[in-house]
Parts: sequence; C-alpha cells; structure tokens
Amino acid sequence: MTVTEASGKRKRTLTTADMEQAAILEQFLFGGGSAAAAGFGTEQDAYVAGDFEAGLPWEEDKQPSAWEDRAPADGGSTGSDDSDQEPVQQAVPSTSRRRPVWDDPDDAAAEINIAAQPRLRKLRQTEGDGIVSGKEFEARLRQQHSKLNPRTSWARVGKKKKANKKRGFGDESDEETGDEAEVDILSGAGALLGRNKQLAAGLIETTRLKDANHQEPSKSVVQSVEFHPAGQLLLTAGFDKRLRLFQVDGIENPKVQSVFFPDTPLHKAAFANDGAQIVASGRRKGFFIYDLAASRVEQVQGILGRQEKSCESFVTCPSGSNPLVAFLGNEGCIPLVSLKSRQSVGTLKMNGTVRTATFTADGQELLTAGGDGVVHTWDLRTRRCIRRQVDEGCLNSTALTCSNSGHLFATGSNSGVVNVYSRLRQPLADRHVSRPQAASPASPLHTFMNLATSIDSLAFSPDTQLLAMGSRMKKDSLRLVHVPSYTVFKNWPTSRTPLGYVHSLCFSPKGGFLAAGNAKGKVLLYRLHHYTEV
Repeated sequence: MTVTEASGKRKRTLTTADMEQAAILEQFLFGGGSAAAAGFGTEQDAYVAGDFEAGLPWEEDKQPSAWEDRAPADGGSTGSDDSDQEPVQQAVPSTSRRRPVWDDPDDAAAEINIAAQPRLRKLRQTEGDGIVSGKEFEARLRQQHSKLNPRTSWARVGKKKKANKKRGFGDESDEETGDEAEVDILSGAGALLGRNKQLAAGLIETTRLKDANHQEPSKSVVQSVEFHPAGQLLLTAGFDKRLRLFQVDGIENPKVQSVFFPDTPLHKAAFANDGAQIVASGRRKGFFIYDLAASRVEQVQGILGRQEKSCESFVTCPSGSNPLVAFLGNEGCIPLVSLKSRQSVGTLKMNGTVRTATFTADGQELLTAGGDGVVHTWDLRTRRCIRRQVDEGCLNSTALTCSNSGHLFATGSNSGVVNVYSRLRQPLADRHVSRPQAASPASPLHTFMNLATSIDSLAFSPDTQLLAMGSRMKKDSLRLVHVPSYTVFKNWPTSRTPLGYVHSLCFSPKGGFLAAGNAKGKVLLYRLHHYTEV
C-alpha cells in the first residue's frame, strides 16, 4: 500500500515499509493504545505541582520514582521486538537528600575572593584562605547559615530507616504505634520540655531585632531601661521628661503608653512592688510614683525628716511584700521610703559617700558601696550592717549588682575593673557586738579588666550564666561575660555592632532579650538564642 503525500509542489509516496517504521517509532515514543488507556491519569512525578508532598522529608518512603516505564498494563507486547531493543535504564532520584530544583552551571566556573571583602572574611576556615570556587562558596554560606540558625532537634528528620511493615486499615496496633510515636516526639523535644542547657563559653549566638522603642525613640539619652518582672513590658526614661512603656515582642514592639513629667528630666525610673508601680525621679527634692493599674501619677514632695536636695539616684526592692525604695543621699545616708505610706521608715549610714546600691532577690538585704571602696551589706529587718568588705583594687565604686540566686554579686569601679564575689564564703558580723566591725579583705572569684573607663551598668541574667557590663564614657563599651567559666565572649559585640554610648542595660525575665539604651535615644534589642523563652 502506498500513500501519496502532497507538500506544496513536491509529491512523495510513502511505502508500506515507511508506514511500519512510523508505527514502530510511535509505539516506542508513546506506547501502545492499551498502555495509554491504562496509564492515563496515573502518572507520578515528584516535581509535579499536584504531588508536591512527595518531595517533603517525611514522605520519603512514599515518594515514587520521577521516571517510570510506560509499559502496557496487560504486560503484552508494544508492537516492537523486545529482543531488538536495549533495556532502558530508569533514573531514580535519591531520597536521602533533596536535590535542588535548579542548578546554575556557571557556579563551578565562578571564583570569589572571600578575603577581599570584610563581610565575607567570616567564611574563612584558615588565615590563608582567599579565592574559592562557586561551589565551595555556596557550601560555606550554607554552613554559616546553619551555625547562626540551627534547627531544633525535634524538627530534624530521623536517620534511622523506617520499618518496612505497613499496617492495614483497622489494625489493632495502630493505637499502640501512635502512643510510641508520641513518646518519641516528646523524648526528642529537648529544651521545649525541660530547662535550658548549660551555656557554652567562647561564642554566643545573638541577633539584632527591631529597636524596642522604634515607634517612639527618645529625644535624648536613655537613662533607664528595665523589663517588667512578669512580662514583656519594657520601660524607658530619659532627659526628655517622658516615661514610655513598650510591649516587646521582637517584631513590632508597639508602644503601650507615654507619661510626661513637666520640668523634670528623668535620671532614673524602675519597677517596684512586683511591677504594680513605677518610681521615677530627677534632680529634684521629690519623686514620682506611677500606678500601672490606675494609670495615675502621684508626686511625693520629698522625704520627711531629710534635707536631701536631689532624689535622682535610688534602687527599688523587688519583693512585693516589702515595697521599699532606697535613695542614695548625702554624706553616706540611705533613706528607706515605704511605697505604702510614702514615708521614711529608716535611714542607713555608711562611711564616706554612697554611689551605688542593690537589693538581693528576696528583698531582705541591701548592698551599698561608695567612695571608700568598701561594700556594706545591710539587714533590712534589723537595719544593721552585717558585713563590710574591701573591694579589691577599687578606690571608688560606681556599679553594683546581685544575682537572682543570691550567691554572687559584682562590683564596678571608676577604673573599669569588675570584680565578681561569692556571698557564701563571707563571714557575717557578730550581731551581739554593738560597735562597728572593721572592713575585712575579700578575694574575688574573678577580676575583669576588659573595659578601661568607669563602669556604669552591671546586670546578671536571670539564670546567672551571663553578666553584662557597660560604660557610657567610651563608645561601644559593652561586654558579655560567661559566668561559669569567667570568660568574655569573643564574637559579640564586634567592632561593627552599633552600640554607641551605652547608658543603661537589662535582661528580660527569661533571659531571651538583652536591651541597651544609648545616647542617641535608641533602645537596642538583641535576641539571645540560647534561651528558648524571652
């Protein structure tokens, strides 16, 4: 049989052999009719949009091969001689690792000098690393990203092969298997179910978030910054006469409220009475008490019985059962004012001048230090000094803080030296002796000399694993200390960290946030990834 094919002016006659050859080629390419009918609608491709779940890690066992032989469903012949055809090898993608959707062939030929650009120098593995290939550059970028953003252990795909046994519908062991799977998930949840692990020394993982007060930055230096003891509320205060409250979530950080204090540049503001009140003061004879629940400001004209010209420096007691405010007065006097009566309930007197003070976490003791370099410990129940110790190498104390556990306290001096002491090793004074005891020398657990200017801010993290120390006299003067090993973290802050002149700092209640107020009116917010909660 011949078929005449007309194509323009030329005519070609197709012979029977040509028709047979075309049929063989058609069957080879598209399969037979029965195969097309049986396989219609059952094509399975891992990269087709309708079956994108096949490429997910948890669908590895269910993922079919990307290319399958379109053989007839009835197993019959396709119209060609099987013995004459070479077996077609099917490409089956590996399920152990997901391959990229697109691969750029120019990456292999690209060369990048990671030593020439400052932002790429962190990718170097040795000091002599310079030019690397595109593939190596990509691998190092992925390694750096994994280091900065580690995945949680419970989200990783298990390396063990899943059991080959497949249970049918209604199997009695389904319920038992579900319980076992739940136990496996809970056992691998890590820090989600338990306490935070020990913080490693040397390197700390931090991320800068949006400024805590970005919705309304301060128009002057931020003198005070503090987190609410029970939540994400953050207060800021400064010389612009405004007290601002922000809800810190790390994303938007919306402003909650702003309070204006006329004719009073604020030198200090702090939460008191378990966070129910805020005490604020400036270089004036009186101070202010702001009630959070009632949103009301009360002005206290002064301290009855005292002739203090300024109430700009004070510390608040963290205990709600004993709401006290200790003001740093003149000539070493420390008036104690009750927030219930707004009246003075006592006055403590130390030698020399008083420059800094801090309460213990239980609110039963007060630590003070000043110009004589001696740390005094006061029992607030008896209003007596129970311990006096010399701060080693200190002539003028400028900062003081106590850990939440009550076991450690740190002192800072005007020379930039920070000493960490243990409160458990210090003997108490004899309570039956009425005359004052001489100051006893004490050896610090460790001394830090990483800053060269006067220490203005000291703060322990809630779990006492971190100690932050800062100075406002020199730009970018902030350091983080790993307390268990008494070492300073070497990777943060860096020379490119925009800290500015740090005037105040604090940790969040769970330790996940670190806030630092600077002279530009900003409150920088950093996320400490070691802590799962903020």
